[in-house]
Amino acid sequence: MRVWITTVGTSPFAVFNSLWMAIARDSYYPDKIYLLWNDKVKRNMEKIKSYIEALAKAYGRTIAIDDTHKVDEEDFRTFTKTLAEIIKREKLEGNEIAIDMTPGRKFMSAFSMYAGIEGVEGGKFKADKIYYLHLRDLSYINLPLYLIPFSIQELLEMKSELSGKERTKEPLRLEGEKEEIKITREELMAVINQEFLLGRELLKIKVSGKDIATISLRENENLAKVSVVKNLSLPSYVGDYGLFSSVLNASGIRELKATLDGEKWMNEEELYRWLLNKIKEKETRYITFDTNSLIFGIPRRFLEFLDRQKDKAYSLNLAISRIVETELTKEKAKILRDGRFFDEYVLDSDYWNQPSPKDRLFKLGQLQLKLLNERNAILIEPTREGTGDDVILESFVEFLRKNEGELIVFTSDKNFFANLKHLRNIEPIYVGFGEIKEYVTWENVRDFIFASAIVFGKVNVSGIGEVKAVWRGKNPWEWDKVKVSLKPETKKSH
Repeated sequence: MRVWITTVGTSPFAVFNSLWMAIARDSYYPDKIYLLWNDKVKRNMEKIKSYIEALAKAYGRTIAIDDTHKVDEEDFRTFTKTLAEIIKREKLEGNEIAIDMTPGRKFMSAFSMYAGIEGVEGGKFKADKIYYLHLRDLSYINLPLYLIPFSIQELLEMKSELSGKERTKEPLRLEGEKEEIKITREELMAVINQEFLLGRELLKIKVSGKDIATISLRENENLAKVSVVKNLSLPSYVGDYGLFSSVLNASGIRELKATLDGEKWMNEEELYRWLLNKIKEKETRYITFDTNSLIFGIPRRFLEFLDRQKDKAYSLNLAISRIVETELTKEKAKILRDGRFFDEYVLDSDYWNQPSPKDRLFKLGQLQLKLLNERNAILIEPTREGTGDDVILESFVEFLRKNEGELIVFTSDKNFFANLKHLRNIEPIYVGFGEIKEYVTWENVRDFIFASAIVFGKVNVSGIGEVKAVWRGKNPWEWDKVKVSLKPETKKSH
């Protein structure tokens, strides 16, 4: 029987992810788990137990959980005695023991490693394995394993590392035919991680049978090398190179640059740090976005930056222009039910009665609207009929008359930016895009696949399969969920 011993700490995922990675990476599936805990982390222990139970159910296995060992986190002697007793008891029963030294306080990790290597009772009883999951970026610490890029996670088995012996790494492979599933943008990272775990590092992405990008995943860094096509000719109902350019902007494949005055430019990180400093100040500031800024995912990108910050001492006030909201949600065209799109007949019935390519692009902006609404964004109402820049400007002025403070406006329109510069208490930020990056993050890869599927309707990713946002009979309510369908690639038999 395999036994896993771990300490419950302040981060439930620090405990759970190590176990999950040992199962996924090394096929090390324990039959029994000891959770050592104290009163301060009792709630976390209950969470971890539920995670373990869900994991066991997902893999079709059972795991016995022993949570009877309560230890005082300040009492070094009690902890070491408890750990020694468990090791001795399980070894006397002939069981294999793995200790996870990832979570818990430093002295707990130190003794866990010592007890595993040197053993207890004069070295008579030793652990067989000592695991440590190294996370290179601690801003991910509160995410589940498969939503963190595997490129920045490394599972170390310390006895093998110290002895210099080659450790057998055998990823757990689930048997049976894979079914088509609906997944979110975030869940797409899990698919990329699994392919990487199984040794696939090169992804070729196609639309309508034509290559659009080749992506090489690089081990041990949260980076990938990307190469995209310079031109693209597709059926009109699928899209064009202009839409492909928007996908590159929305997914972060192109460099984002921003300016406050048209002269000095900031990169994306500098922009968000400047904005963070602004909202930390005492003055009330509202943040709103034009149509393109929403399509390019600026709200999400900034909010994800904020979520990674330790310092949460800021006031975030978001706003949505009613005119922008209307523009994003108003239907432009539709591929007809009989398969006609303007003068072209659509052979692929999955596209029938579905939104046009431009409407699908605007779905990316609608996703940002949903995100802003979830963050209780205030609505900026127009003062009169119309949709022009002058009407939007008037609505901003009236908004500030009713709501004291400053309005920060993200825009990708140079003329709109210039006009905003003349208005009091409005700080416009012009957002542009430069060259295609040579190296991008795994999140950029995930977002590129997701945005391509939304905008073009379907993409094929080598090793992963077909990712699609259109299918026959898809209704508007399913579009509102902003999920894509993944049909895993069928492996050819040799």
